[in-house]
Amino acid sequence: MAGPEELAATNGAVTPSGATRSRLLRRRLIIGAFVLVGLAWAFALVYSVTGGSRSPERLTDGEARTIAAACHDAQRALEKLPQVGDRASYAEKADRIDHEDAILTTMVERFLAVHPAGKDPAAALDGWRRDWARLIAARQNYVNDLRRNGVDARFVEPATSGVEPIANKMNDWILEQGTRTDGCNTGVLQVEVVEGTRVYGSDSKT
Repeated sequence: MAGPEELAATNGAVTPSGATRSRLLRRRLIIGAFVLVGLAWAFALVYSVTGGSRSPERLTDGEARTIAAACHDAQRALEKLPQVGDRASYAEKADRIDHEDAILTTMVERFLAVHPAGKDPAAALDGWRRDWARLIAARQNYVNDLRRNGVDARFVEPATSGVEPIANKMNDWILEQGTRTDGCNTGVLQVEVVEGTRVYGSDSKT
């Protein structure tokens, strides 16, 4: 126990012993180590998302801007088309899709201006363009069916591996580009919608 002189020197407070100070120091070191490990994990996660694990299919920023601009211009052109309601004639519905497909075809032709230097991004972009062409062709098949058969016309979307809608594969390519080409999403451009009101942009649920 501390003597009167020691208590007076510390204003009555009991000073920790050497062993207690060592335990406190070890505890602080352990806590500090956990904090550093947590910070290291957080940094690794952010780096992997933003730059450390980029897809081999990823375009350069300049190439992505060219693709995004083509899609943005297509969306603006599509929004200017008059809406065709459910009560429109089959000919009017077919005409609407024809106008849409002309805009989409121009968009895809603009994609041809992009020539990635890398083998992987070039192959992926070429496959994506061909998927667009297949989907537009399917829409045109529906137009022809609509003009001939009216109410019995059916839109048949192409599929990958015979099961998955091709639009899913097309949108997967967009995910590989980060957020730079989100405006090319098939839902944003309403490519799978061939009946009723079109809702373009990020608010689209299709």
